[in-house]
Amino acid sequence: MGSKILTKTDRAMEDRMLAVADDPERADTLAKARAFKRTWLELAEALTRAQGKKSYERWGFTDFDSYCRKELHLRSSTVAKLLGSYRFLETSAPRVLERARAPEGPGPVPSLGAVEFVARATERGAADADTLQTIQRVAFDEGAEPTILRKQFGDVAFPASDEDRAEKLRGQIVGAARRLSALIAEDGSPVPRKLAIRVEETIGELLESLSN
Repeated sequence: MGSKILTKTDRAMEDRMLAVADDPERADTLAKARAFKRTWLELAEALTRAQGKKSYERWGFTDFDSYCRKELHLRSSTVAKLLGSYRFLETSAPRVLERARAPEGPGPVPSLGAVEFVARATERGAADADTLQTIQRVAFDEGAEPTILRKQFGDVAFPASDEDRAEKLRGQIVGAARRLSALIAEDGSPVPRKLAIRVEETIGELLESLSN
């Protein structure tokens, strides 16, 4: 097998890891940033620690965002997701963190997207307590990915408002009306001409009323 191909960012982070090897905390956070898609929970914990201790000031950065962006090559939005999801687990599902730190070997870690889904569902508060507990079990204990969670619990956790449902139905009616109009206007249409004209007029009135 050939050697691993490193991106420009990978090389920059690898070089920085070597340069700061005498500072274990800094090097450790850098290493976790490189592998955060696999070990996002470890990175989130390291970021939470660095932010809380203001370690970035000791490392020569004026603020936490600059440190994350310039040294770890992480976007502010990504950092916010990592920190928010980690803090949610701390307060609402500490068992996940305990399992990840188990001395006999780390247990399964839910994906960042799964934790985000559960956190948003909890914040929304549309689902009852039993359903939220089920969502947590499926996400954290069974390891369901966000696509499965959205399919299984999306309508319950994030129900559409009456206005949203009405807007969706309006769009469906408009689409159906335009398709019907196009079919009737096609050459060889079996619809009698006089009837086709009346239908076209009715469709025109319908579309006009829906556009107001």
